[in-house]
Amino acid sequence: MERLVGKLLRPEIDRLRYRLAPGRVLENPFLSAKRLSPLEGDKGYFVIPNVTRAPSGDLPVPPRRLRHGYDVDEDYLASGREQVSNMLAILRAAGVNPDALGRVLELGCAAARMLRFFPLPPGQSERWGVDVNAEAINWCQQNLSPPLLFAATTTFPHLPFEDNYFDMVFAGSVFTHIADLPDAWFLELRRVLRRGGYAYITIQDRHSIELILTEYKDVTGLKWFIDLLRKFDAETGALSADFECFSFEGGDWDGFPVPHLFHDVKYLARKWAPIADLVSVNEEAYGWQTGLLFQKR
Repeated sequence: MERLVGKLLRPEIDRLRYRLAPGRVLENPFLSAKRLSPLEGDKGYFVIPNVTRAPSGDLPVPPRRLRHGYDVDEDYLASGREQVSNMLAILRAAGVNPDALGRVLELGCAAARMLRFFPLPPGQSERWGVDVNAEAINWCQQNLSPPLLFAATTTFPHLPFEDNYFDMVFAGSVFTHIADLPDAWFLELRRVLRRGGYAYITIQDRHSIELILTEYKDVTGLKWFIDLLRKFDAETGALSADFECFSFEGGDWDGFPVPHLFHDVKYLARKWAPIADLVSVNEEAYGWQTGLLFQKR
């Protein structure tokens, strides 16, 4: 009897053990939402020091390890400013006043390279950023909040916000890497949007492929990616095929292998047409990526 009871209770004991053990999120087999870069990394502990912010009104620049390849401060800031400027122009072309967007969320904000440049009128405005990199979110909370707001999440399609909360959500170069559950993630963005709210995402499409193999082929630091793309095409013939979407892995991001996703715009628009209206398609809105503006019905 004792053996039987022990056998029946073992799953619950294991669940409790993993739930109580620090730093065990990634290897916990009982959690479905376990893709994240935890604050403690592989150390099993963390210490958050008190940070005294300078009285200057300028938002600080994150350390290099959180910039994802932008080593020079000016390049980091200029890229975020340009991509937000492109996004704001797309919104204005659709008849949207960015200053009238009270609550805005960036999915995959990293260290807020873009979010810091989104207009923040005084009053009731909220600008939120979420990311799976807990170290980046912690840095943002210590150095950029206020005026910006941040929360760490996982790759499971769930956001810690109520229904119909935001006027706009945006994701720059995020759906280019969501090979698993992209539809569920888009539905989650739709859930937190109010009726009439806007979702702006960037994707890699056929035009992106053309740019990567021509205008960007000699860019320093991209050879590894272009080589992966050509190798994938040699094995599958995907680039010349009539594809709807394809994905391949290459590189490392916060300790995880990185999927690189490409879509046919017409396929994506058709697939998501029942749940949101595609307002505009904007090539080269984010480097070689195409920006798509959707509106929730």
